[in-house]
Amino acid sequence: MSLEIVFLYVMFIFLSIAFWEAYVEGPHGWAEKSYGWRIDLGIVELTAYHFWAWIVMIPLFLFLPLVIFGFDKSIFWFLVGCYFFGAVFEDFMWFIVNPKFPLRNFNSKKVKWHKWLRIGRLEIPLFYIIYLVISLFVFLVLV
Repeated sequence: MSLEIVFLYVMFIFLSIAFWEAYVEGPHGWAEKSYGWRIDLGIVELTAYHFWAWIVMIPLFLFLPLVIFGFDKSIFWFLVGCYFFGAVFEDFMWFIVNPKFPLRNFNSKKVKWHKWLRIGRLEIPLFYIIYLVISLFVFLVLV
């Protein structure tokens, strides 16, 4: 199977996660109304929900092929690149698929849970740039 097809498959997984998160969070992004602990890390607040979803569950699912078929360095780095790209894709898709917090709210005035970078009139969440650079580096250098 080609890496392009695997990439599209993984992005479909992240699209599914966007729907899941949108319906779990509704209009309350970044698990604002969820139960569980919260830790202020300075740059971002880590919620129990995001810890278990993004640091534990998603990597466990994503790296399952390495458990089943054995470790392969190229596949490992490919999946790492997919994780960082997919996190940005999922976050943006959250605004597209969320009926309670639509895309028109994708700005620094309404989305307080992200740090934003402003370039002229363009605003973009800072983590989008960081994650996309990491993803590009991984795909171009490590895969």
